[in-house]
Amino acid sequence: WDDAKKRLTGMRSKETDADYRYFREPDLLPIYLDEAWKQRILASFPELPLQRRQRFIAEYQLPEYDAEVLTSERSLSEYFESAVKAYGGDPKKVSNILMNDVLRMLNDRGISAEQTRLQPAFLAEILKMVDARTINLNTGKKLITKVEETGKSPADLVKEEGLGQVSDDSEIRKACAEIMVANPGEVESYKAGKESLIGWFVGQVMRSMRGKADPQLARAIMEELLKS
Repeated sequence: WDDAKKRLTGMRSKETDADYRYFREPDLLPIYLDEAWKQRILASFPELPLQRRQRFIAEYQLPEYDAEVLTSERSLSEYFESAVKAYGGDPKKVSNILMNDVLRMLNDRGISAEQTRLQPAFLAEILKMVDARTINLNTGKKLITKVEETGKSPADLVKEEGLGQVSDDSEIRKACAEIMVANPGEVESYKAGKESLIGWFVGQVMRSMRGKADPQLARAIMEELLKS
């Protein structure tokens, strides 16, 4: 650095062994690597993140974003594959609940996928119960935390706490009628053309039945009663 000229000038470079005063160990024999030996070593390597990401996209038909998140940590990607195998259904459903709900729970508790008490088989069990309409999706999401806290299976918790979805037409119909009687103003608004209120009515039914009503059935019954 020339302070007077305010200029930096290279003086010399180090390019060879001699520049670094590197001295080769005379007792070490040279190693000659052939292609077959190299391929045997590479074959023993575990699946690398980028390879796994591409496989998730091709094999499970996942969006690139999902595959990137799920392969960001090895235990998470292994958890996903175990859950998909146990579920036997649409891998995207597993991806959705894993990324949106399970990951939130893991982050809140500061644990990894391999440390959780919510085993992949338990997550698959929750999804199967939602598919069978034994429980609704909202209850399924709540079960994620309950399983983590207790270590119990989802089925046991549903039985113990009475979390099963109510699909009894008469029970839901009774709740819908009670909501209509308690809210005559909203009923009149709906009949006057404000049909967007149907979501509000269904929400009131779900609240009245502690989230256990079949939301699709509740909506159908409420629409029937409001239009009668």
